[in-house]
Amino acid sequence: MTGLLAALLSAAVYSVGLTVEQRALHRAPAIGVHRPLHLARVLLGTPRWLAGCALAALGSVGLIVSLGLAPVSVVQPAFAGGISTMLLVMALVLGEPITRGERVALGLMPVALLLLSLSLDSGGRTGTTPHLPLLLSVSAATVVGCVAAMAAAGRAGRYVSAAAMGAAAGLAQGVAGLQGKAVGGLLAEEGLFAAVPAALASPYPYLYAVGWAVGIVLFQTSLQRSRAAVTAPVANVVGNVFMVVLGTVVFAEELPDDPAALALRVAGFCLTLVVVVLIRGNVARAEADTARSRAEAGGAARAERPAAPER
Repeated sequence: MTGLLAALLSAAVYSVGLTVEQRALHRAPAIGVHRPLHLARVLLGTPRWLAGCALAALGSVGLIVSLGLAPVSVVQPAFAGGISTMLLVMALVLGEPITRGERVALGLMPVALLLLSLSLDSGGRTGTTPHLPLLLSVSAATVVGCVAAMAAAGRAGRYVSAAAMGAAAGLAQGVAGLQGKAVGGLLAEEGLFAAVPAALASPYPYLYAVGWAVGIVLFQTSLQRSRAAVTAPVANVVGNVFMVVLGTVVFAEELPDDPAALALRVAGFCLTLVVVVLIRGNVARAEADTARSRAEAGGAARAERPAAPER
């Protein structure tokens, strides 16, 4: 239960960071994955985005800690569901319109979290040590596949939607999440001071950095094209499926022995997936709304500039 509560608190902090990032990006110059140096200059030159990124990073650290305290099949859906719920709540607070499907998703998330929490009292081991060859092969194949798919789409001149970028970002973030769970396992087993040198001597932090870097480039581009309440659930639910399925296998975690508890956990996990179905159809409209608001903001900024003096 401590791991579940830590995941929810981390999701809240992460969501606030995402909202700050989104509002900063909607006021920034357009970015794209095929201009990485320009993308880096825009992001690193935007103080508000950096502040949001720091909050999101703090939420990610909390997720790493929670993954060492509870099974991935509980923590990861709770984290993803918490983010989706918080983002939709903040969208309402900020006056952004949400659809009926998104309102249904907002109501489903607490139910999913309740089902996950009820499944915690019936056994199931929390894995802390991964099967290293399997972890390395899964991580390499996923990151290379995401980069290759986005590069191929760009070379072919195809338009890549915010949802597709969000899904690819979710896979890359899932790779980072697997490394985070391994680091969380070291923290749970050895304590903070002993875990630091052990983690630095392992491949986990370096693979985490690779997955995080690929994921953030794809996600920030998708975030500028749409709103966080659309792109973040897509990224997080795809990463959620990836983490729960592969994390359970790589870390040899045991599911609950009691059939009723197992059914509760599966139902809670499946409810988090329903969010994608409810939100996916709104991506095109959200992208169009965001593009229109960015164009209006750009036009207003140009109108406020003083005219150049005549020579």
